[in-house]
Amino acid sequence: MGRQLNQILSDLSNITSGTSVINVNLTDIEALLTTLQADVADGIRLPNATTGGTGPTTFTSTSYGTIATSSTGRLGCQVFNEGAGNLHITLGTSTTTTSLYTVRLASGDYLEVPSNYTGLIGGIFATAGTARVTQVS
Repeated sequence: MGRQLNQILSDLSNITSGTSVINVNLTDIEALLTTLQADVADGIRLPNATTGGTGPTTFTSTSYGTIATSSTGRLGCQVFNEGAGNLHITLGTSTTTTSLYTVRLASGDYLEVPSNYTGLIGGIFATAGTARVTQVS
C-alpha cells in the first residue's frame, strides 16, 4: 500500500498541465482507496493521533481482577509493576492465576500491550503489590 501511495505522489508531482496524467492517476488512486477500505473492513486501523486516555490507575488485587476492560477504542495500554510482588497478566477472558497467565511482571517490569489488542486484560498479584495502568484511546 505504501508503495502505491508513493508512486501516486511521485506521478502527481510531475503534472504541469493537461488531463492525461491526471486521468491515469485516478485509476491508481481508486485502487488505493479500495485497498484502504478493505483494510478498514478487516479491522486494520489506520495510524492516527491519540485523543485521550485513562490513567494512570492502580491495580492491587491478590485475587483475579480486571486490569482493563475490553474497549474497541483502545489504541494502547501500558502496565508498570511498581510493587514488590510478581504481577501475572492474561490477555483474554481466561481467569488469571499464578500458574496460568500470558506474562509475568516482576517488580520494576513494564508491559506495553500490543496496540491492536482491544480485549479484556486480567491479572493477579502473587503477593501484595501495586501496578500503574494507563490506557490510550
